[in-house]
Amino acid sequence: MSVVNDRALPFADAATIVRAHQKDAYFESSYRTQINEVLQLFKGQRFVNSYPEEITTVAKALYLALTTLIGARTLGEEYVDLIYVNRSGKRIPKILPRIGFILSYAVLPYIVTKIVKKYKYRDEDNNNNSSSIWVKLMSSYFKVLDTILNVHIAVFYFSGEFYSLSKRLFGMRYAFGHNKDIKKMSTTGNYSLLGGIIILQYIIKGLLKYKAYSEEHKEKKSQTINDTQDWRKISDIDQLKEIAENSTTSLDIDLSDPTQLPYIPEASRSCMLCLSPMVNPSAANCGHFFCWDCILDWLKEHPECPLCRQQCLQQHLLPLK
Repeated sequence: MSVVNDRALPFADAATIVRAHQKDAYFESSYRTQINEVLQLFKGQRFVNSYPEEITTVAKALYLALTTLIGARTLGEEYVDLIYVNRSGKRIPKILPRIGFILSYAVLPYIVTKIVKKYKYRDEDNNNNSSSIWVKLMSSYFKVLDTILNVHIAVFYFSGEFYSLSKRLFGMRYAFGHNKDIKKMSTTGNYSLLGGIIILQYIIKGLLKYKAYSEEHKEKKSQTINDTQDWRKISDIDQLKEIAENSTTSLDIDLSDPTQLPYIPEASRSCMLCLSPMVNPSAANCGHFFCWDCILDWLKEHPECPLCRQQCLQQHLLPLK
């Protein structure tokens, strides 16, 4: 806050700026209602219901164009006697910053929202993997924007500068239109507590998300270890091969021999992976049969049944005897 003297006016505090903004929001709403009534007479109620966002954008832009753009004060600013000054507080903002503020405050959010919705829905309809990252970015746009605006409001409550991002961008700050007593201004209090609550809220949300992420990471790691241990247990069946090598009698079940597992019909005795009669047939949890070696090799790369695509892990296989 600037020092009060005979040549400079003090910067406005957060409470006064909030009151001005609330008044302007009320008058903007009233102005929008009047525009709706005019459009309803000429275009009908259906037109008004079809373009609510466009009407709101036009009403906001016109309200600022008839006040801020031409150098006049809005009704909310007159209510609490505020005037625009530049960042240093020594000059009135020029025409270009005022135009930039109006476009970025009233028009730009509408345009960006339309673009985001358009490409988001288009990519979701295409439903392809190449656009999945873009879809995620479009989906998170509103959450990111809401976070940025809330953090900016918290900063405003602490410092009392630049109520909106557009005003901060173009350096349009409020000052009182009359001199103020510094002692009285310092005793009226501020909104620092509200800013602290907003920051604390985001800190708590961040800690909760970090905790959830850590638990999910530990769960995935534990699942990976369990899967590895299960695979080691299953791989012990390979000892059958060593026994077979040392034995005169083969332990392999070869369905090319019609006497082995005769209950399996002839049409179902071939493996769908190697297209040969199954050797050591094994059943997946979905009920499909394959050679033991064939399905093991498949599951190492694809944890799903090669026929029906149902999830299947190595520990789910059941050797047939």
